[in-house]
Amino acid sequence: MSTNTSINENSRNTSEPFSFKYVESEGLANNYLVISFDSESNNLKVSTDISGTNITQKPLEDSEKITLIDTIRKNNFFNAESTYVTEKEDEDNTALSSSLTVTQGNDIHTTVWTSKSKDVPQALIEITNEIKNIAHGKKMI
Repeated sequence: MSTNTSINENSRNTSEPFSFKYVESEGLANNYLVISFDSESNNLKVSTDISGTNITQKPLEDSEKITLIDTIRKNNFFNAESTYVTEKEDEDNTALSSSLTVTQGNDIHTTVWTSKSKDVPQALIEITNEIKNIAHGKKMI
């Protein structure tokens, strides 16, 4: 019976609306990366320029989508702080800034942090690494 539960849960995971947008930018270095996904189009989109004109798109496999949803859920993303602040304001212009917005069903949450933020949970790093790993595996970054 537990097998049916996980199958039903996975079916539900892929049928409810799911999207995310991960943005990574580095102030002085002008590095920029956007990785986004929307279950309606089923396309993973990657852009490395701030204008957003240079976009690569590839469809996600159901298994990749389930992996992302499970990673987000098991790491309690919807309970993460909205902002993880840096210790010193003057460090902001050299820090790598990140933001992640996830929508799943009726839930939406955004978290913002920098490479110099304190107390950024490892769970957040795990989620963003999974996002980047999938894009990297599709040779999009």
